[in-house]
Amino acid sequence: MEPSPFGEVSSKLSAEQILNNIKQEYKRIQKRKHIDGVYQQTEGCYSPESPPPLSGSSMPGTSAGGSSPSKKEQPLFTLRQVGMICERLLKEREEKVREEYEETMTSKLAEQYDTFVKFTHDQLMRRFGEQPAS
Repeated sequence: MEPSPFGEVSSKLSAEQILNNIKQEYKRIQKRKHIDGVYQQTEGCYSPESPPPLSGSSMPGTSAGGSSPSKKEQPLFTLRQVGMICERLLKEREEKVREEYEETMTSKLAEQYDTFVKFTHDQLMRRFGEQPAS
């Protein structure tokens, strides 16, 4: 029995590829204005491009005064945003897998059809080749 052609076709995404995909999707969401800006759904949510407006702060997530550790560990994305990003990435991956599947099935069907045509041709040649011409 032949090994599955899908074992070689489907490649696993590396952590770096996933990170790049998430960054690209985040930029797409921003362009579509799904992300309105700073502190929208949760107090600590901000985007890397627009750091939270804190007075006297030189770095995003820190303040001039004494701040608690929880302020420094503010999330970049809300749960809703992460869900949207993951949903989009899954759809893209599903489309890619479907395309690979269709390509493989089309090639296998073409191969099967060629085999059928050759078999039929051979059968006709045997049948008519063995009979004397009348």
